[in-house]
Amino acid sequence: MIIEVATVLSMVVGGSALMRITGIRGWALPVVGSVAGISLYLIVGMLQVFTPITTSPIVTISLTAGVPLAALAWQALRGADVGLRIIPSVAAVLGLVAAVALFRQARLVAWSKDSFEYLVNASLIANNHLDAASIDLLPKRLIGVPLLHAAANLGGEHYFPAITPLIAGLTIAVIAWLAWVALAPRIDHRIAAAVIVSCLLALVTVNRYVFNAFYVNGHLLFGMLIVVLVGCGWLIATKNEVNRTALITLMALSIVALSVIRAEAPIAVALALLPVLLNQEFSVRERSLLLGLFGLSTIAWQSFVATMYVTGDSRVPVSVFGLLALGIAALGGVPLLRLKLLTRKRSIVLVSAQTLLWIALAVLAIRQPDVLIDSLRATMDNAVLGAGSWGYSLFLLGIAVAIFLFAKLPEGEMVRFPIVTFIPVAFLLAYLREAAYRVGAGDSLNRMWIQLLPLAVFYLIIAIGMGRRRSVASDSLDERRIAPEVSAQTNRPVI
Repeated sequence: MIIEVATVLSMVVGGSALMRITGIRGWALPVVGSVAGISLYLIVGMLQVFTPITTSPIVTISLTAGVPLAALAWQALRGADVGLRIIPSVAAVLGLVAAVALFRQARLVAWSKDSFEYLVNASLIANNHLDAASIDLLPKRLIGVPLLHAAANLGGEHYFPAITPLIAGLTIAVIAWLAWVALAPRIDHRIAAAVIVSCLLALVTVNRYVFNAFYVNGHLLFGMLIVVLVGCGWLIATKNEVNRTALITLMALSIVALSVIRAEAPIAVALALLPVLLNQEFSVRERSLLLGLFGLSTIAWQSFVATMYVTGDSRVPVSVFGLLALGIAALGGVPLLRLKLLTRKRSIVLVSAQTLLWIALAVLAIRQPDVLIDSLRATMDNAVLGAGSWGYSLFLLGIAVAIFLFAKLPEGEMVRFPIVTFIPVAFLLAYLREAAYRVGAGDSLNRMWIQLLPLAVFYLIIAIGMGRRRSVASDSLDERRIAPEVSAQTNRPVI
């Protein structure tokens, strides 16, 4: 238990110290600090894997907590008000220790073949032998989930029982935080709270959400970081009084961390990031930072994978070259962000991108119709008829989101675009993996829906909460001052 507590605390403490430096205070600090800490932990682990530094989890834990704490201490020595409150801090630590103890005692865990493959890589990382990893496993499973569980091997265990349920709880807290920051200045606080609580209660009763809360896999973590990336971007674009530094920091950390969690991360992140890159509410420097980090992290991981194939005398898959090209294109596209034409024509660019995805799917369907037909049949069985263990929850959520996709929200395309492009991308992935989706809860697409679920619920919350304004609101930049009476009352950031 001590090792798991130390690992979790390193993320929470290190991330909270980092976000405190950016100006976050109050109840939001442990929430955003935990998100930042998990991302930072994965980034430190990435650097260990990509460099001659040992991959020992002891180093990962030490650097994740030590570097931000040292930076915070340095600020304090220079006279900055770090705002450390002893009683709330101690209470938070004790609560975290109690949560870890509870989940360890409960020993609730969900497994699959993929879970064992993740933990094989975790063992190799813990023992500094990742060079012995199978080229059949590492490119598919990556290192995100293995890094989170690697330290368990220091105590003779194979995984941490508390990590996954804590991430599930954090996902709920993150959605609540993003939604509250979005709605509180715009509508009555009681209405905002009612909408948020109702939607989140509906989310936690979904069978697959409960399953993923204990499933040793990266789907829910991926979904949480996607909603952080998109939600923070939307807040910056639509609100005057926000802590831009904190939100940009969260977005940057999420982009890099996502690159080592799921194989389809470059595509998903590119689609989530595109509306941000085309939005003039972000400075050229901010957009360049985000796009540059996306390019560098994609290039780094795909190059690492390509090197594994070459070293093992195996042919490098076309998909690796394609994603490597995407990373290079992203890095090379940074100077183009200075072109004002991109921001002026952003709607055209977004519609064109979505259209191209559907055209690509149509072309592949004409060449190999069986893959799409079989995938559609399996998806119908899984998502609607109950074979995927979703019940009617996914179907009903889909109907609700589809209805509110027509709601006019300020900068609504920033949240809508990653949602609507998920469908064509999901079926394009069936062609990339050269196999149709299948009937059953273990099907890839059936499991991938959970990656979209947090973002869909966040969109539903803000659409319902701001729905009374949708007849007069628009996606134009003028609507970002939707609550001038609130902004006029305060000169400090909302977060």
